[in-house]
Amino acid sequence: MAASRVGQRFKKGDRVRKKTIGGTKPPRFGVVLSAQQKPNARGQNFWYYTVQWDDLKSPAIHAQHVLLEIE
Repeated sequence: MAASRVGQRFKKGDRVRKKTIGGTKPPRFGVVLSAQQKPNARGQNFWYYTVQWDDLKSPAIHAQHVLLEIE
């Protein structure tokens, strides 16, 4: 059974949280600055986001599956 594709989940200005798996690090919060699609080695497009984290000076690029929406 093939997995269903998810479209763009976040847009510019959305508040997001980075997923944490176990560990003792506190969660990281930030704001999405931009979104872009990039193909992987198989040519499938995936969403990547430039996020300005609250605790860092420079923005970072992350894949969509690493980010969670803040309600």
